Amino acid sequence: MPRQIFKNRVLAAAGPLPPTITLDNLRTWIPLRKGRFAEAFDDEVTHLLCTHEQFKKRVPLVKKVLKDYKRIHIVHYDWLEFSAVANKRLPEREYSMRNIFAKERAEKRERNRQENGRREGERGVNPNFFSYQIDLTRNSSDDGEFGQRYTLTLWESNAKPHLYWFTAKFMRRKGDPNAGYHRPSPCSGKWRHEMDLFLDFFRIKTGIDWQDRVLLAGTTPLSAFQYTPPSFKTGGKPIGRRLRFSYDCCVELNLEWKQQNLPQEIVHKKDSGEAEEAVEMAEDYDRESVGHDADDSDIASDLGKDNCENETSAARPTRGSNCSNTEPLGPNDSGIWLQEDSVELRTMNQERA
Repeated sequence: MPRQIFKNRVLAAAGPLPPTITLDNLRTWIPLRKGRFAEAFDDEVTHLLCTHEQFKKRVPLVKKVLKDYKRIHIVHYDWLEFSAVANKRLPEREYSMRNIFAKERAEKRERNRQENGRREGERGVNPNFFSYQIDLTRNSSDDGEFGQRYTLTLWESNAKPHLYWFTAKFMRRKGDPNAGYHRPSPCSGKWRHEMDLFLDFFRIKTGIDWQDRVLLAGTTPLSAFQYTPPSFKTGGKPIGRRLRFSYDCCVELNLEWKQQNLPQEIVHKKDSGEAEEAVEMAEDYDRESVGHDADDSDIASDLGKDNCENETSAARPTRGSNCSNTEPLGPNDSGIWLQEDSVELRTMNQERA
C-alpha cells in the first residue's frame, strides 16, 4: 500500500501533459497517496505541475500563480513521478521551476560577464585604443630622490561636446602621501590646446618628442625622466599612434643605437630668437573621436592606427624594411639629424670635441 505522501496536498496541471504522463495517471496516483488532483484550478491548490516550456512561455496559469500565489509551489512533473517511485515526498526546491530558471539566469549572466571580459581584454590590447595616462620615472639618486614619478593624464569629459584637461601628478617616491598636482589650464578646454600641453610637458621632462618615445626610449641621460613604452608585440598595452617611423622600424633603430653605446645626451636644436613654447609640432594631429571603457572612463584615448608612415612630415625608409637607410632630413623637433646609414645625436661631448 503506497504511503500517504500527498496528504493535504492539492495538485493541478498548468497545461497539456507531457508524453510520459496521462490524465488517468494523475487521477490515480495522487488520490492513491491521499492527495487531491484539481482538474480546475482553485484557491486550495498547493502544487502546480508544469513543463520547462510552459514555465518559460508563461502560460496563463503559470503567470497567474507567479503574480498572485507566492506560496504555491511551481514544480516539474518529475517531482510527482520521482516522489511516487521513491514512495516519499521529495523536497520541492530541487524541482522548483522558480529555482531552476533562477539558476539558468545566473549562469547566463555569468556567461555574459565572461564574454564581456574577453571583449574588454581584446580591446585592452588593441593597438588602436591608447589611453593618454602615462608614467615618467626617474631613478637617479644624484638628481633627486630615488623613485620620482610623474603621471601625465589627458582627461575627457563624459558630456558632449567633449572637453579636455591636461594634468600631471608628481610623487617624490612610491606611496608619497603629499603628491603634487600640475594643472596649467584653470579649467577644461579644447582638445588641441590641452594636447599641446601634454606633448610639451612630455618633451620638457624627457628631452624627447612624443613621436620619438619608442625610437629614443632608453637613450636619454639618467638625469631626465624616462618613459618606457609598452611592447604590444608581446601582448602588452597599445603604444598609441604618431611615431617617427613604423613601430618595428623604431624598435630596430632603438636596439641598434643601444648596442652601439651611442652617447645619451640629446640637445634640441632651435632657431635663434625663438622661445621654447613657440616651437611648432612637425606633424598635424588630426582631432579624432576618442573612446571610453565599459566603465565610462574619462581618460582620453587615441583610436587611430599605430603607424605614421603616411605622415608627410615623417621620414620614410627608402629600401624595403631596412630602417637604417633613410633619406637625408633636416633637424626634427627632437633636434636629431637623420642621415643615410647613420643617425647623428648631438651631445655635449661632441660639441667639446
